[in-house]
Amino acid sequence: MDRAIEQYVDRHLERTVADLKRLAAQPSISAQRVGVKECGAVVADQLRQAGFKAELLSSGDPDYPVVVGEAEGESDYTLLFYNHYDVQPPDPLDEWETPPFEPTERNGHIYGRGISDDKGPIIARLAAVKALREAGGGLPVNIKWVIEGCEEIGSPGFHDFVHRHRTRLRADACIWEGGGVNWDGRPLITLGVKGLLYVELECDAASTDSHSSYAPVVPNPAWRLVWALNTLKDANERIQLRGFYDRIRPALEEELEAIRALPDTASQFLSNLGVEMAVGEATGFEFRRRLIMDPTCNIAGFGSGYTGKGAKTILPATAKAKLDFRLVPNQDPEEILASLRAHLDERGFSDIKISVFTSERAARTKVTDPFVKVVAESARSVYGNEPYIQPSMTGTGPQYPVQEILNVPVASCGVDYPGNRIHAPNENIRRDYFRLGLLHTVELLRHLGAAARRT
Repeated sequence: MDRAIEQYVDRHLERTVADLKRLAAQPSISAQRVGVKECGAVVADQLRQAGFKAELLSSGDPDYPVVVGEAEGESDYTLLFYNHYDVQPPDPLDEWETPPFEPTERNGHIYGRGISDDKGPIIARLAAVKALREAGGGLPVNIKWVIEGCEEIGSPGFHDFVHRHRTRLRADACIWEGGGVNWDGRPLITLGVKGLLYVELECDAASTDSHSSYAPVVPNPAWRLVWALNTLKDANERIQLRGFYDRIRPALEEELEAIRALPDTASQFLSNLGVEMAVGEATGFEFRRRLIMDPTCNIAGFGSGYTGKGAKTILPATAKAKLDFRLVPNQDPEEILASLRAHLDERGFSDIKISVFTSERAARTKVTDPFVKVVAESARSVYGNEPYIQPSMTGTGPQYPVQEILNVPVASCGVDYPGNRIHAPNENIRRDYFRLGLLHTVELLRHLGAAARRT
């Protein structure tokens, strides 16, 4: 690590944190269309202040502009940063210790909605660029940004956006939105995301709720939906949709080796959530393999009838359930949707309607890709220990169009840590890991520049 750059980062760290607080104070709740356009303008302005040419482009929906930026470096190598500036709704508000859009520091942590997911990484990367320009002699590589405003609602229109602007976004590699450290403080580099199919099932049985004494003769849609849901998985958690597992690409040996090398944090993971035992009593390697590599069928929400305080004897007129399927490489969301429809029809549930909220395909960069080696080497030089390589996140993001349309390897490096509570009340980052994530970005750009000069 270059000592002059590190000193520059430390001297300007308070200013960097102030920039982060300003960005996090701007609401950008994509699910509610609150403050998103305004936040996009703030992000574009911050890119310009860091020396980037930046503008807002249409995502297809005027409420969700995409920020693109670019700056020339000292080599022909181009790195693309993918980020998003929208955030999850802050609810439930009464569980926040301080207001979600008033970033607050306590005991070495900075709290606020979006402070980790994903505004902290944006500011850290901008600060890394400033440090290189001011104290490192210049920008070692070309840098491009694509920062969207609707990732938290499934990135509608982003695939088409990448396709339309594929020439402008052309790069040699991409650093993904997040990244950071594992429970033990060692850097964690992830190489992929799971896909997603998010749907709502709805069963209607009457035009209005009615007296529960009518249950012997009036059908109850809640029971029908429960019975339908019960057909989707067996007692061993195996998903029963025809063809669900047929196209899954088997795990590569190097992926399994990477998972074996990850630490056993199952007990910490479960304890943090207040869970006594994992599904199937999975432990050790099997716990990690399932979490990272297996597809899922999850009931995300169920609603019907009266759920308020006290008793109300009604027979509901309608019932709804939200499902999310996390998918792995080679699974096609459209095929899974067709299989779900056929599954319900064949079992007598053709009356249950399916509405699709979002769908994305999985993506995964090879563990053996040379770009992964550079990301790992630069992490090692900053953190002073060996990074973990994780083949995929357990969650979803729009990596597929970036990786497949632009044909680039994708990896993560960032400012996160396992206790950051993203999507939950009291979302936070730790100042020490924020600093290290910033320095990792600096070192990655220097390593990429050095590699480009050698070739």
